[in-house]
This record gives sequence, structure tokens and C-alpha cells, in this order.
Amino acid sequence: MDGVVLTAAPSALSGVSRRSVCPNRVNAAGSRHHTPNPVSVLRTVNCVSSLSIHPPQNGNSFLRKRHCVGVVRSAASSVGNADENVEEPATSVKFQRSVTLPGCSTTLSLLGTGFREKKFAIIGVKVYAAGLYVNESILTGLTAWKGKSADEIQRDSSLFSSIFQDQAEKSLQIVLVRDVDGKTFWDALDEAISPRIKSPSPDDKTALSTFQGIFQNRPLNKGSVILLTWTSPCKMLVSVSSGGLPKDVDAAVESGCVTSALFDVFFGDSPVSPTLKSSVANQLAMVLK
Repeated sequence: MDGVVLTAAPSALSGVSRRSVCPNRVNAAGSRHHTPNPVSVLRTVNCVSSLSIHPPQNGNSFLRKRHCVGVVRSAASSVGNADENVEEPATSVKFQRSVTLPGCSTTLSLLGTGFREKKFAIIGVKVYAAGLYVNESILTGLTAWKGKSADEIQRDSSLFSSIFQDQAEKSLQIVLVRDVDGKTFWDALDEAISPRIKSPSPDDKTALSTFQGIFQNRPLNKGSVILLTWTSPCKMLVSVSSGGLPKDVDAAVESGCVTSALFDVFFGDSPVSPTLKSSVANQLAMVLK
């Protein structure tokens, strides 16, 4: 995929294409997936330009343009520990700049952070912070949006569809900032996913059932971490821990409808965390300037 500009497929659901060439199936993780040996985040492609991830300035600043697009480098590899984390300002949750996650073959880099707020009566209560990580090669496929403003990027569903359809790995890290019952967490997630799958197939229903089973009867305390990792557009790994990055994969969801619906929940036209989508758009605007 490196160096190739993707043409987004028309979206069937809120800007994220549901098309998938993979069969729909769900595999509970009977055998644990272990984290592969980290690979260098330094990547060179067609020397059109170079990007670098730098320490934050003015809040959520993760990516800063340097010269042109083509070589992407993580500053975490060259700076001290103090610069290896980025703090989501509304929740004070810290996210690592680069991570190697269970089931991933490459190191992923932080692209943006935000938070999810749930309203009770008229009071907004923050439930979790979230950070989007991507394989940096994805950025080389977004040159069609070079020079676009953050607002233009945020409103362009085809850009987020291109990110989703890219075969490179990407992951959403969710960190709870309050105690939540597992069933309550799933019910809120299912409430957002289900309307995005118009006519679920038997495999889609099985996928949702398996996905639901991960959270049933499972307390999710403050500090719990949930990873939703797309290893391809039609396969998503789910990992949960009571604190810190999970070490294993709890289940693999291989329903293209379910995986794309979940991406749309966060990056479609009506995202559950507008701050996350806005943060990602801001960073992309800086990188693609």
C-alpha cells in the first residue's frame, strides 16, 4: 500500500464503506496472540517528502510537517521518556506515542486523541479517553488531501473511508476514566453499531454475539484499557485489560459489516467522540499541509 493513493469506495453507511472481500466469521481467541517483535517505525517510501512525530505543542499536537511526504519517523525513538507520552487534556489520560500491540506485525503511531462524554439529564459525564493509532504508511496514501484544512478533512467522509480501507494496521485505544459495568459498556456500543448494519447476515449476528460476550459479566474499572485493532478492513482484534496495554487478544471479529460499522461509530458523520475525530483531522491537516 505504501505510496499508493487510495480511491475511497462509495460509503453505504455514514461515510465509511462497508465493502469487504473477506468472509464474515468470528473466532474466539482460543490460543493467545503474542506481541510480535517490534519493528522500526522508521519507514521510507518514494522520497516525496518526510514527516516526523514530535512532542506536543498547544494541546493535542502529535504530527508536525517537516519538508515533504514520504519518510515518517517517530520522535519516541530519539527523545527521552518525558516525550514518549501525549496527554488527552480533558481527561488527563496519557497515551504512548508509538506502540506494538497484540496481534500487530508493525509499530503503530498516535494520530489523535479525544474523549467520550455521556449526558445524564443535562450533565455531561466523561466515560473514557480514546486514541487512534495507525501504521504510518497510511499517511502516504492521503496525498489527495494535501493542502486541505482541518475542517475540510473532518467533513470529508472519503478521507476516513480511505484510512479504513487501507490494508495497513490501525487501532483504537480506549481508556476508561470511571467504573463501568461491562454490560453497560456493550449496550452503549451496540446501540451505536446496530443501526449502521441495515440487514445483518447470520455471520454478522454471530460476530456481534461474540463481541458482546467479551464484555458480559466483566467489570470495567477506571483505568481499564480496550483495544480495537483493525489488522485489515475485514478483521478486528479485541483486547481488554484491567490496566495498562493488554498483552493478549481476547477475540477476533472477521465480519466486514461489523468492523466497518465500528469504525464509522468513531469516524463517520456522527461520531460518538467528536473530539477524537477533530483531533485526528487537525493532525492530518498539519501533516498534509
